[in-house]
Amino acid sequence: MNVLILATHLNPGGISRYVLNLSKGLIKQGHRVLVASSGGDWVEILENSGAVHKTIPIKTKSIASMKVWVSFLFIKKMILEEKIDIVHSNTRVTQFLGGLIYCFLKVPYLSVYHGFYRPGLFRRFFPFSGVLSIAVSKKVRRHLIRDLWISEKKIRVVYNGVDLDEFFPGQCRKQDQGFSAGDFLIGILGRVSQEKGHFLAVEAMKKLLDRYKNIYLVISGEGKLKEKLEKLLAAENLGQQVRFLVLPPGQFLDLIDLLIVPSAKEGFGYSVIEAFAKKVPVIGYCTGGIPEIIRSRENGILFYNYEPYALAAAIEEVMSDDSLREKIVTAAAEDVFQFSLTQMALETLKVHQEILE
Repeated sequence: MNVLILATHLNPGGISRYVLNLSKGLIKQGHRVLVASSGGDWVEILENSGAVHKTIPIKTKSIASMKVWVSFLFIKKMILEEKIDIVHSNTRVTQFLGGLIYCFLKVPYLSVYHGFYRPGLFRRFFPFSGVLSIAVSKKVRRHLIRDLWISEKKIRVVYNGVDLDEFFPGQCRKQDQGFSAGDFLIGILGRVSQEKGHFLAVEAMKKLLDRYKNIYLVISGEGKLKEKLEKLLAAENLGQQVRFLVLPPGQFLDLIDLLIVPSAKEGFGYSVIEAFAKKVPVIGYCTGGIPEIIRSRENGILFYNYEPYALAAAIEEVMSDDSLREKIVTAAAEDVFQFSLTQMALETLKVHQEILE
């Protein structure tokens, strides 16, 4: 099967990670994958996996942009020459592009929904939801049905997967980043934005620092609010206890003792399963797809009130209870196989077969 995956860009982020992982998974199953995007930092990684990348001028957030039509003209010849069987669309703009391909070239497309979207009337009446749609969690599926008016008969849930071979332990040590072996590092992995909960995490840390002097909050990620967060840390004199690190996810997870996912909204939670694979305990807020991965006090910890006291209490419990940490890490290491690259690819191929039958 020849699969074309459409993405706005391939810079670091959740959707780009999905494109890389799905491409690798489908290739391992014997299929050919082509990706069309505006390019980005991860193009080389994609091509090293065996996928073909086509650069198109699709970097826009507006479906009314001429860039969408120009992109269509860019890839029209490729779609016909490469005999593309199915198209994957991953953003609102690429869903519209997928609709154009379906309309003019009769190549079926599916739309993948990675999170939660504003339910405007235009989106509801023109959802560009594909022949079928994939939701990355059951919670996202419910959102699509309730808020975007997409027929439940059209939606399939396929959980994201990670390449477990990439997440072997021992790639990075605390001493390599200026910490001592006895320091307790609490990490957040992901872009710095309001919904990801970085400011909540800082408030929780402030409540712990009175009692614990060797704990640090380390952050891996960029984003529009990074400068605002840095200013807050400077004003609160927290620059030493809260630090930014530039590391790949695997190395970052080797470094930390605990991952927190304090997102106010989260369609799935890639970093949770990456931490599972790395045998790092995880605390997550009970929202979106996170409770579909974390069973509280079994393979991780959920906190239920979105305020710093609740997060601080959960962190303190995991820090102080060795047996709890060992229990949840052991269970998580077994559960992660439900979110493997192979499982993700096989479930996606089932959706492809439904479309092509």
